[in-house]
Amino acid sequence: MNQEIIRAARRQRAARLYNARKERWSFRWRRLRRAFLALFGIFIAALTAGLVLGGLSFTTTVLTTLLAFAVFIVLSIYPSTPKLRAEQLGDATLPELAGSTELWLESRRRALPSAAVDAVDMIGVRLEQIAPQLAALQETGAAAREVRKLLSEHLPSLVDSYTRIPAELRNRPHAGGTTPSQQLVEGLDVIAGQIEAMSHDLSRGDLDALATRGRFLETKYVDSRDDA
Repeated sequence: MNQEIIRAARRQRAARLYNARKERWSFRWRRLRRAFLALFGIFIAALTAGLVLGGLSFTTTVLTTLLAFAVFIVLSIYPSTPKLRAEQLGDATLPELAGSTELWLESRRRALPSAAVDAVDMIGVRLEQIAPQLAALQETGAAAREVRKLLSEHLPSLVDSYTRIPAELRNRPHAGGTTPSQQLVEGLDVIAGQIEAMSHDLSRGDLDALATRGRFLETKYVDSRDDA
């Protein structure tokens, strides 16, 4: 792989992670603000009731305080920060698909071996490259189906099949003399190459060529993995 491209990919990833962290903190602040508003609302309601009824009993005051703090704690924790799941990729629209795939892959990065870091960064570069092209692609065409198959089926299947392997077996050679970690890196490299090829096909307007890209992936990686 071109190391300049890899370094550029990592700089872009740093910027994306910074933006993602901002989004997460923004979500948390909204959740915390809602909890404070609920807490304030309960105390205002209790104060109003006390004024109307001429005061509240000690027991009622204690129960109201406990309720207020219980509501505050619940609302400050829930709903939890949303996490993208692999099965949601198939529901993403084409303009959203590349970005959603990248977010999902980023969430799985820690579960992957260090040898896969370059391949994951390269996939990130290719997804950014193809994202604006997907926005102009017809949703119901054969080309769109192949893109969806690659990004929402083949890629998640590859990563999830690796993470299901017990950690102690991931670097142990299997059929063909390769380890699951090596097979994962090879598969990610193939997917990165296919995303780039699809992007080139889209730039040339060659939708027929794009529609056959998924068959190459299945022949090159998926079928060979099944044989192993």
